Amino acid sequence: VSSEFFKKLYADNKFIEQTTEQLYDEQAGQFLADRYVVGTCPNCGNENAYGDQCERCGTSLSPTELINPRSMLSGNTPVLRETKHWFLPLDQYEPWLREWIIEGHKSDWKTNVYGQCKSWIDQGLHARAVTRDLDWGVPVPVPGAEGKVLYVWFDAPIGYISATKEGFPDDWQKYWQDPGTKLVHFIGKDNIVFHCIIFPVMLKAHGDYILPDNVPANEFLNLEGDKISTSRNWAVWLHEYLQDFPGQADVLRYVLCANAPETKDNDFTWKDFQARNNNELVATLGNFVNRAAVLTQKFFEGKVPERGELTEVDEEVFRQVAEFPNRVGELIENYRFRDALAEVMNLARLGNKYLADTQPWHLIKTDAARTGTVLHVALQVAAALVPLLTPFL
Repeated sequence: VSSEFFKKLYADNKFIEQTTEQLYDEQAGQFLADRYVVGTCPNCGNENAYGDQCERCGTSLSPTELINPRSMLSGNTPVLRETKHWFLPLDQYEPWLREWIIEGHKSDWKTNVYGQCKSWIDQGLHARAVTRDLDWGVPVPVPGAEGKVLYVWFDAPIGYISATKEGFPDDWQKYWQDPGTKLVHFIGKDNIVFHCIIFPVMLKAHGDYILPDNVPANEFLNLEGDKISTSRNWAVWLHEYLQDFPGQADVLRYVLCANAPETKDNDFTWKDFQARNNNELVATLGNFVNRAAVLTQKFFEGKVPERGELTEVDEEVFRQVAEFPNRVGELIENYRFRDALAEVMNLARLGNKYLADTQPWHLIKTDAARTGTVLHVALQVAAALVPLLTPFL
């Protein structure tokens, strides 16, 4: 699929050919892929920035922009050598990107995503190479391109289309070419530029594909104040978590969503994990549902009591309960999952406050009928929590 995609753009004259200088490792005897070059980021000073991006500040780079670059193959300082490549002229699509993103998505894309895109476009876009001199990868499928392969960030997003074709060979087009389809990219902030600018320009240049409706990228989630790194074994490994906390998968789901880095970097700590479990899942959600169920079992043999005449307090609770589905649903539709989960917990808090105010454990001594109504209302609140919690737990 990547080859066919490239040939379509090539045939439509969407690329420009340029001879440029690329970093070359003389000891290894090869041109260096972007990730095989490290150096100092010119933006933030990170001494271990990669040739395509600084993972500290998120700035997208080219290898020649790095200060004091070095080869990851030999550790030596690479030299510049001329080589011919094909470039996607992002600058030619700048007016369209302004219209599509800056004007068209200023109110519905997340502020961190929109802000990064606007910064890129305002700085001025440049043609970006879509081929590389490497001995591995998808060969460039045009004459005169021997020894060259497709750049990973040209090939990789097309892999989404390839995977869809593989899984749904008869109707893959409805996912990628049907104007009625809503295409959403869930990614991390380090891939915003690729999924919001480069890949959409590729799709636009091709002409047969739909564009992403939204790209709700998250920022980074650190672990105990340090960047998560599988190579350094600094991570929470799922299989180990499930062994150490059997039956507690929902707790991890809850904490990760409640602490999601939706608009800024966040930190996962075990102290916060414990606090959210004890103070929110147990003391708020669990406490309310448990009290409503236990009191019903104790006073009405586990059967939902009949509802009697409602007081203003009861009616106000029902009024508020009715507002939660739309409020939570709207937040989910806008990819604000953390806020949506917080609203669900507010419903549990409403239930707790209602029980604390009505005190059915005292009321049963003087008015069994009213106690039944109170517990009926409380159980309705508990029942309302179930569908609202379903997307999260």
